[in-house]
Order: sequence, then C-alpha cells, then structure tokens
Amino acid sequence: MMILYHIAASLVFLLVLPFLPLVWLASEKRRANLLQRLGMFTGIPKKKSGAYRIWIHALSVGEVNSALPFVRRMKEEKPNAQIIFTASTRTGFETARRLMGPEKEGSPLHGLGYFPFDLWGAVLAVAGRVRPDLVCLVETDLWPGFLSIMKGKQIPVVLVNARISPRSLKGYLRLGRATVLFFSGLSHIMAQTREDAAGFRRLGVSEARISVTGNMKFDQPRPEISPTELEKLRERFGIRTGQPVWIAGSTHPGEEAMVVEAFSKIKENCPELRLIIAPRDPNRTGQLLKEQHLAPFATARLSDSGPEKSGADILFIDSMGELAMAYALCDFAFVGGSLVSCGGHNPLEPAMFAKPVLFGPHMTDFSEMERLLLDGGGAERVDGSGALAERAGAMLADAGRCRAMGEAALKVFLNNVGALDRMIKRLDHGFLH
Repeated sequence: MMILYHIAASLVFLLVLPFLPLVWLASEKRRANLLQRLGMFTGIPKKKSGAYRIWIHALSVGEVNSALPFVRRMKEEKPNAQIIFTASTRTGFETARRLMGPEKEGSPLHGLGYFPFDLWGAVLAVAGRVRPDLVCLVETDLWPGFLSIMKGKQIPVVLVNARISPRSLKGYLRLGRATVLFFSGLSHIMAQTREDAAGFRRLGVSEARISVTGNMKFDQPRPEISPTELEKLRERFGIRTGQPVWIAGSTHPGEEAMVVEAFSKIKENCPELRLIIAPRDPNRTGQLLKEQHLAPFATARLSDSGPEKSGADILFIDSMGELAMAYALCDFAFVGGSLVSCGGHNPLEPAMFAKPVLFGPHMTDFSEMERLLLDGGGAERVDGSGALAERAGAMLADAGRCRAMGEAALKVFLNNVGALDRMIKRLDHGFLH
C-alpha cells in the first residue's frame, strides 16, 4: 500500500510539474517556499558527526505558537541537542522566525526551515540535511510518505499535543484500511484529552502507543505587562485611558460583517466603544476596509499614523504578531473562526489577561478549552450577530460581572498547567537520549 502511495504521489507531481514555474511566478506566497519544500535551498545546517538532533515540526501559525514552550523546554532538558524546527506554511515559518529564529540571541533553535512536500525525493533531501535522531510533530500534519521513510530509517516519530476533531475522525474512518498509512509510522501519540485518545484507538492505534498528557497551550508563559507598558500600548493603538475596547481576534471571511453589525447595535448605548479587529490573515485588511457595512464608521489600520487611529471607531490590526499583546487593552474579546465553520482559535490568549471570552458554536479545534472556559464561567457561546450584540452589551453594562468572568477565565488557564512536564517525562522514558 505504501509503494502505491509513493507511486501515486510521484505521478501527481509529474502532472503538475509543467505548471510549477507559473505557480512560482504568479504566487508570492508559493514563491516563498516552493523550492525549499521540494528539498532545495533548505537553509538547514548539515549535521556534524556525533551531534544529537531533534526535529520539531508544526504546520502553521497556531501550531507554531503552541510549539514554542515545548521547544524551549526541550532545549532546557537537552541543552546539547540541536533542535531543527520546520513549518509548512509561509506564515508559520515567519512566526517561528520572529519568535525563535536561530539568529536571535538565546534562541533554542539550531536551524529553521520548511517541511518537505510528501514526495519521496523531497523528503529524502530535507531529511538528509536534518538527519534527526527524534522527530516530534505538533498536533497534526501527518504525511504517509514522510512517516514511512522515517520508519524505514528507524527514526522514532512522536505526535505531541495530539488532537483529533470529530470531523477529522470521520474523515479518517472513511479511509478504512488506508488509515494505516497515517498512523502505523508513529512511535507514540501524546493526546490532549481522553476523548482524543479514544479517537486514535478507533483508528487502530494500540493502547501502548497512546498517552494522555494534556494540552501544552496551557503551559505557554503568561504575558506580563507593566502599567507603563500598557500605557504605551494604548498610545500605539490610539486608545484613551478608560475608553471601553472590544477586540475581535483571528476573524475569518463572513465574521467581520457579523461583528460590525453587533458593534453598531452596542454603540448606540455606548458611543465611546472602540472595536479592534484582527483578521486571521492580515492581508485581507485592505479588502475589508472597502466593504459596505463599514461605511457608517471611521476606520483605520494599526500601521496608520496616530491621529487617524485615535479618531477611528474601528481599528484593524494589519500585521502579524500584534494580537496576543493587544488583548491586554480590551474589556472583553471575541475569538474568531467560531461563528463560521473554521474550528475556532485559541481562547487562552485573552484568558491569560483575565479577559472574558465570547466565541461562536464552531470551536471543534479547541473543544477542551471551550468546555473548561464555559464550565468555569470565563466564557460564553453566541450563535450570531444578535446574540453577540446582546452578550457584549451585557458585559459593558455590568463591569463587575465582566471582571468576574475575566478572573474566572484566568483561573481556568492557571489550573490546567502541567502538560509539558508529562510530555517530557514520557519522552525521557524511551525516546530521548
């Protein structure tokens, strides 16, 4: 079956090969990583004799952010190990470079690159540069060709912080016997929850190859901001001290219109309210500013000059890496990807600043956090712009309750740390040398 997979993947590549120069020329996004993902110009340093290497891979921005505390902890546990980090997407790679690029002083990384396309030659080329002793895949991004090659080289591959949504589980189950392509090459799976572990068992993974270690997103360092730093942040965003602020973070197409509709209703009773929107893809900002539903409001980008920002009703964050600290400014937050069927995004980012959280019904990628925050009283679920306006308006009208919800959200975060300790302990018992 694996031979057939490699043949099929190679045939597909040969079919698209004539079009690759056009893709390279036409798409700046693809141009940034096409050759690297084919195994050329990887930028990954060669391994010297006697070195011990750990290859950690994360798919995109969300997984890279999740992986950061894991990478740092691995370096603490194995200071002499060379950690090579890869991402699949351009935004994921740029996030990793910004947060922990090898050129940064004190970086835990020895090298940073792109994960190869699942083609026999590309995988061998990148793996030949890395030459790992251990591979850790963060959360998702399983590729049969890569896993089979690692297994053939007797290199252990561990899936850490593993999750499987009901939708993904159904998809894998539809593959029938072909699911063995995705999971037989994994040495061990460290699942976030018991439900995730049960899902992997349904897919044929033996009990001995599964551990429940928790979610390492709870182990990310809590950001701290001094009153002076907070004031500087307010100035940068054009916000006056005491002005009510609502942040809608990581929004997807279709959500901004619902958020703005809710904002327009609330603003009738709270004219001082400022809305900050951070699209998941900041490059969408230009198009969003042209949309008709924004016409009644003064708008600006974070990159605009000070006067433009201070006079704006709605401010768009138009660059990566700004949202996480921006949550310190808000009274409450809405976390996107949840009013549309995109699986949601990390609600812990506002929770760490003791901010109450609102999200929609589509939080399948963060179901455990959703449950904990709802049960703990730190979040509320809304199902559309009307409910969003109602719950956001209620928070603005009751400052005491708003603060209590924020404290409850922070308590949920603080009460669920410890996944990293369990992961490192499991790796020490059989995988780390």
